[in-house]
Amino acid sequence: MATKRRTASGGTDASVPAHASPPLPRVVVGKSREISAFLRQSPARPVLAVTFDNDHELAVAEEVYRRVGEVLPQLIRSRQQDKVTKVVEALLPEMAPSRSALIQARMQAEAKAQILESGDYLRAAEIAKLAGYSESNPSAQTSKWKRDKSIFAVEMNGVDYFPAFALNPEKSYKPYSAVGEVLDVFQDSKSGWGLAFWFAGLNSFLDDQRPQDLLAIKPELVIAAAKDAVEGLQHG
Repeated sequence: MATKRRTASGGTDASVPAHASPPLPRVVVGKSREISAFLRQSPARPVLAVTFDNDHELAVAEEVYRRVGEVLPQLIRSRQQDKVTKVVEALLPEMAPSRSALIQARMQAEAKAQILESGDYLRAAEIAKLAGYSESNPSAQTSKWKRDKSIFAVEMNGVDYFPAFALNPEKSYKPYSAVGEVLDVFQDSKSGWGLAFWFAGLNSFLDDQRPQDLLAIKPELVIAAAKDAVEGLQHG
């Protein structure tokens, strides 16, 4: 939609786009004598007069107003919509979680607690102490492993816990290479907790053994089990 710029001589110029709603101030362009004659037609109209020394200054001012005219209605509509959304949210009643959602949340909390209480997960400081890493910055090495996707972590109350079963005591407690391969198989389909539950769960592909129990002795089977899990998700 375009708004018509009025000239003092009474003509219109449709080259300046704007919007019919909300209305924008009228811009009148012309010489001083022409503007005065136009304003006398509506003596009660509020007026802001801006004069220019040359046509170049006038052209620059017109371009600025044109750009403002394109953006201003959108901003106004956006703010109006934000206000409507806030009013709707204020009128909605508080939605209590369903009984099934509460049961699911409780089961998930219990499962997480069981994972952490199993002793299978360690803080970065505990790993640093085992491996003889720097005690001044104990999380430096585990953070690098995590960035490199050589290991995963579960987070609880802002603290990362790393799987002890993923560390090879014969290689200064560095992660088994199979851990990174498993993470590469799952990509982003599982969170840290999702991976923890998978490693701790009985796996039918592994004859109802847990992946974390086979990681050190049969890593190729654990990787195959991860691939089988992903294929199952893709096909079903």
